[in-house]
Amino acid sequence: MIVDDERLARMELRRLLQSHPNISVAGEASTIDGALERLRLTGANLVFLDIQLKGESGFDLLSHLAPEVAVVFVTAFDEYAVQAFEVHALDYLLKPVAPEQLADAMDNLNRRGSVEVRAPGPPVEAAEDEDQRPERLSLAARLFLRIEERMGFLAVAQIRAVLADGDHAIIITLDGRRLKVRKPLREWILRLPEEHFLQIHRGALVNLDELQRLDEWSHGSFHVHLRGEPTPLIMSRRFAARMRAQLG
Repeated sequence: MIVDDERLARMELRRLLQSHPNISVAGEASTIDGALERLRLTGANLVFLDIQLKGESGFDLLSHLAPEVAVVFVTAFDEYAVQAFEVHALDYLLKPVAPEQLADAMDNLNRRGSVEVRAPGPPVEAAEDEDQRPERLSLAARLFLRIEERMGFLAVAQIRAVLADGDHAIIITLDGRRLKVRKPLREWILRLPEEHFLQIHRGALVNLDELQRLDEWSHGSFHVHLRGEPTPLIMSRRFAARMRAQLG
């Protein structure tokens, strides 16, 4: 079910959903009452919901939904993100919706919210069953996760490097910020796009576009210099060999 008071927005989302054959659009509505009526008639189990409807709030619909109905908020405003996830929204998409963002939301739907919480596993370089690996994020994806003590957005394209910090990770952004997030490095290795990010050490993952140069250091290891970072990271000999194999 698509609930939005803008007809063109409904049409565009319906068009984007055509790329996801597992989704069938049961109906559309522009008001809360209209949405409730269509939901009653169709039994839809997924709602793409705008927040600012004419004279209404999309949040008013939530108390009328059955627990098994998933909600993806689709809005032009990011200030409602924390409130949306407090009510257990499946995802939060900003207009105009990019196909990559919609694809990530559909991945979340398939996993029903299991993206952020995973059981501890083997060391990060250990092989895994391919069927058990989560799908890779795109460079255009935006994540909503706990940063320090607050929930916030993080664009994948803004990540310069990810450093291990126990059960957490330190994200170095393109503007030099260091953000502590409640997601271990192992999660980032499995999720960030392989064509853009490279693991250089057991405790470090870097954005290849931010790589300035490599300096030979000791016993086959290298100093890795990233843009904007005064202190180089270390690439171990083993991961240097992996880099050669990956990049040629």
